[in-house]
Amino acid sequence: MIHPYAYLVGSFIFLVVWLFLFLIRKDLRKEMLILSFIGGALFPLALIYLPDYWYPDHILGSYLLGIEDYIFAFAIAGIGAVAYEVVFGKTHTLCECRKQSPKRILSIAIVSIIILLSLTFIFKMNSIYSSFVAFLLIFAYIMYFRRDLFWQAILSGFLVAGLMLLFYQIWILMYPNIIQHWWKLENISGILILGVPLEEIIWGFNWGIVGGTIYEFARGVNSKNLRNIRRNK
Repeated sequence: MIHPYAYLVGSFIFLVVWLFLFLIRKDLRKEMLILSFIGGALFPLALIYLPDYWYPDHILGSYLLGIEDYIFAFAIAGIGAVAYEVVFGKTHTLCECRKQSPKRILSIAIVSIIILLSLTFIFKMNSIYSSFVAFLLIFAYIMYFRRDLFWQAILSGFLVAGLMLLFYQIWILMYPNIIQHWWKLENISGILILGVPLEEIIWGFNWGIVGGTIYEFARGVNSKNLRNIRRNK
């Protein structure tokens, strides 16, 4: 192993960001926890990226999955869920939007996972690009019912993508050449933005447009200025 602790350190950096957001916004804690535990539960999907996208070191060495995968999935899910509200000073309010049933949310999630796996293992699409398709499918589904969430989704996407880019600037300084060691650049575009694979930034954007709106879509709520709500109380 070249960098046995790098993935763990990187995951903890995201967890620190998650904890900061959790502490400063009590009103968003429920959303963060729900999305984080769902994201954590889906961490085995990290396996699909190993054959063709990257191959990180884990502290346990020989195992394909590690605690690092869970921590990252848990943290980035919660961060993506509330980044928009925190940065732009928003909170949730009830709207006339229809609350979605858990069965409907589960159905679109299952369909997206099936498409992800099919594109990757049957049609041999690179796993990172398959994940883009899966994210965009969920995004399109949300927009079909909740077009009012469009700009929230886009801004959430840019925020998560920006966070990913900033994180990598720090991480690459700590672990020079880690991108060349772990990422299979020959299988993807090979384009680096400030040393970061373009696909990592796009992945962050795609998660942001989904994670930043899925809670509002499921619960039938929207976002309003926190300052105005406090003023009216």
